[in-house]
Amino acid sequence: MVSVRHLSVSVVGPRHLLNGQPNQDSVLVKRVSNGWLAVVCDGMGSKPHSDVGSRQACRAAFDVIKIVDFNIESKSLIKRIYQQWLNSLGDIKPSDAVTTCLIAWVSDSGELRTFQLGDGLILTSLQTTERSDTNDFGNITTGLGKSKQFSDWQVTKQQLEVGDVIALMTDGISEDLHQGMELDFANSIVESTKGKSIRQAKAWLKNEFRYWGTPNHTDDKTLAILVLS
Repeated sequence: MVSVRHLSVSVVGPRHLLNGQPNQDSVLVKRVSNGWLAVVCDGMGSKPHSDVGSRQACRAAFDVIKIVDFNIESKSLIKRIYQQWLNSLGDIKPSDAVTTCLIAWVSDSGELRTFQLGDGLILTSLQTTERSDTNDFGNITTGLGKSKQFSDWQVTKQQLEVGDVIALMTDGISEDLHQGMELDFANSIVESTKGKSIRQAKAWLKNEFRYWGTPNHTDDKTLAILVLS
């Protein structure tokens, strides 16, 4: 049975700080009965309750995945998560709480299933998957509350080994990385936090995100990393 070392951080972006707005990203990493779950969500900034949408999406994924079999059919799983998310919003309209949703679910045997709706990046030591929805009128992202189509989700399955890395990040990070350098970025964080306590690692990474190297960066930044050990 594989074990997992993990680190997750979410930092509010300079634009939201300036405007007195909350962080519209959310992250969750938790042990489930048959493995580990990581969820990263990015609420659509133009929506009035995007912070609620992203937070509840993380929770909905956990509430569903903690009680289902690892081999549940993908479409059935996504339908259940979407319904759980809708139920959790209460009186908030889904269209006012649109959020991307990135899910990585790794079993105790090292099998990984990923599910992605909207922008952001999921990567592993084996491959990188990125979804960006565009058309001739500019960059149009999708998410829960906007899409109801299973075909809008990107779904993968792969077998990982001890030492492999899983990383999920919002586009506040992924869009600032040089193409092809994403795994190097994740690996550098793993190396830089070796020997640190969880508290020390989180403090170091939050500082890195607050003083991000890209000039004039504005967006919230959220990252979850899991290392199989």
